[in-house]
Amino acid sequence: MLRSTAAVRSASKIVGRRTISTGVTGQTKYTTLSNGVTIATETNPFAKTSTVGAYIQGGSRSEHPYNNGVSALTAELLASSKAEAGVLVSAESTHETNAILAQSTNEDVLEAAKTISGIISNATANLESGDFSKARSTISSKIAAIEANETSKVLSHLNATAFQGYSLGLPINGTVDSINDIELQDSLRFTDKHLVGENTVIAASGNFDHDKLVDALEASLKVPSGFKPAVKPASFLGSEIRMRDDTLPKAWISIAAQGEGLNSPAYYVAKVASAVSGNFYDKSAIAKFQSSKLSSIVQEYHIVDKYTSYSTSYSDTGLFGFHAEISNIYQIDDLTHFFLKEWNRLSISVTDAEIARAKNQVKTELLASLNSSNAIASDIGNKVLLAGSRQSVKEALSKIDAISTKDVKAWAQVALWDQDVVVAGTGQIEDLFDYMTIRNGMAMMRW
Repeated sequence: MLRSTAAVRSASKIVGRRTISTGVTGQTKYTTLSNGVTIATETNPFAKTSTVGAYIQGGSRSEHPYNNGVSALTAELLASSKAEAGVLVSAESTHETNAILAQSTNEDVLEAAKTISGIISNATANLESGDFSKARSTISSKIAAIEANETSKVLSHLNATAFQGYSLGLPINGTVDSINDIELQDSLRFTDKHLVGENTVIAASGNFDHDKLVDALEASLKVPSGFKPAVKPASFLGSEIRMRDDTLPKAWISIAAQGEGLNSPAYYVAKVASAVSGNFYDKSAIAKFQSSKLSSIVQEYHIVDKYTSYSTSYSDTGLFGFHAEISNIYQIDDLTHFFLKEWNRLSISVTDAEIARAKNQVKTELLASLNSSNAIASDIGNKVLLAGSRQSVKEALSKIDAISTKDVKAWAQVALWDQDVVVAGTGQIEDLFDYMTIRNGMAMMRW
């Protein structure tokens, strides 16, 4: 069910307390409070725990290079506020959102809601009384962990070069230099601008009563009314970043084209196209039984240790690509060649059987990702903030089932065939093709 910003604004004027709840069993249920905050919940009678989270549209996309990391640091500092007994509080940050989550037993869900209300309603006081140095240290540790993990490092730099010049390209947690320069006043300015009614969603999942949760939040959640800050569109730029380091034992690479945003009609088509190549790990017990064409090729010639295909989506754009870990460093060019040929095949010769298998894989991954109250609350909060609504699982599965081989070919001919790419790599990457060779591989001299 789509939420119109204008409709929400006018409804809040008509109804003094809150708008009427919408939703049915098994779907996301919405209520908009008089201050513009949206409450979105999904109840599950079989849930063992409940999670209530406050989601704010911000993230590194709301920052600039000099305050990069302020949103993640602010979320971390707020999450360190005092919680009610029996409630576990944590912070979560992405490129476009920040969240404070409170997890509890189903019986204590109102205590979790009370914790979230206390943190958000008294954000300024909580920031001023919090341990700023400890929060800064926590974020610095996360930055160091990303740089120490070659795969995370490559993906972070890939995103940076794809959207260079735009805030979407900034790292989620900032850099060591930017974090060290951030002060308490920066966090206070961030909450003043972004912690407002229409920019805040309370998402919850578990076994509880939606209306009782809304009543508890209506009575205790104090958020100033306000509109969402404008978000500058980001442009994808074909480019590369190479961090060659021959002291490392392997090569780590990633190549991507521009993908689909959360609101794109082709969102699930891109997911299915990505699943055609699938994932592979040579140490996996099922490695020899994987059915994708690419996994058979890389096994036969031991080209790669591990590869993962992905279709990552932001609110208005995305990345479609793969990342790989390669110990046989003299066959990086072979892996690149075969992967690009797989992308070519999506436009001209992918089969019905491959699409059927890919659709099953996408559905399995979708269901597996919603395996906890925290995961479901995060899915609700991010989708409602960035896409305006969240489809039920049943609706999502129906859309995936409706995708045909023709749909995938049509999408690939527009999104992949002869399109620019971004390339990132570290380790022993001497054998990685130069950029123009990779770019030329995005099409073939035949149809």
